[in-house]
Amino acid sequence: MSLVTDTKRDDVCRSVISFVDHALSCQGAQHKRLPITRDYIDWSVNGSGTLTIVLDQVGASCLVMVATRNVAPVLCTNVAAALCRDYDAHTVLCDGTTPIDAEVFKTTGDPTVVSLPPRRHVVPRKVHGNGTSRSNGRHTEERIDDWIMSALRSQFKLIDLADVELLEVEQRRAKTVPMRLSAWALSLTTALIMAPLAIPLIVHNLVRGEDVRSGAMALGVAGLYAVLAQTGMAPSFPELL
Repeated sequence: MSLVTDTKRDDVCRSVISFVDHALSCQGAQHKRLPITRDYIDWSVNGSGTLTIVLDQVGASCLVMVATRNVAPVLCTNVAAALCRDYDAHTVLCDGTTPIDAEVFKTTGDPTVVSLPPRRHVVPRKVHGNGTSRSNGRHTEERIDDWIMSALRSQFKLIDLADVELLEVEQRRAKTVPMRLSAWALSLTTALIMAPLAIPLIVHNLVRGEDVRSGAMALGVAGLYAVLAQTGMAPSFPELL
């Protein structure tokens, strides 16, 4: 159902929620308003049905469309009749095309459902596909995949491994002062345990920046060597320490 009223759309927006709630309450329907969107307002009716109000500005008039889903047509018609009375609509359209006398619709409400024209059953057109169209579609998808893979290969060929290594080092390098101090603490601790292993680590920290992960790995290796040397499992390790 569609109603055309001279009331401005902004005025309708401010009052339509209370009017619809009142109309649904008068019908004895259990309803709950759903979250408002930009163009329409939905109500959940009787748990399984939905009532939708759509507002549109047409020149100086406002178009109010009432639509329902899984709800008795009588409820939709009575709500539309209540809104027609509230906003003094001068034009009422059934299914968006068939005009109805607005004055009669305001007073009758429920019985107007009997006089409404039957809904037209629209049969969707069947789409028949042949083997040629499906084959062409597959060939097109294959060509697109080949183009994408070729573009990826060309991009990979342009990548320099040295740039990748520098990027990885830059990502691993400590940025904050506490992280840099932690890297130096690990390096100095490694130097106390195994100086030959700590020298490359200190050079790395000075040239490429502090790396906490490398320091932790070096300290772990130095600690392992120290444990093996102290337990006698590796007799030659004390010479390296």
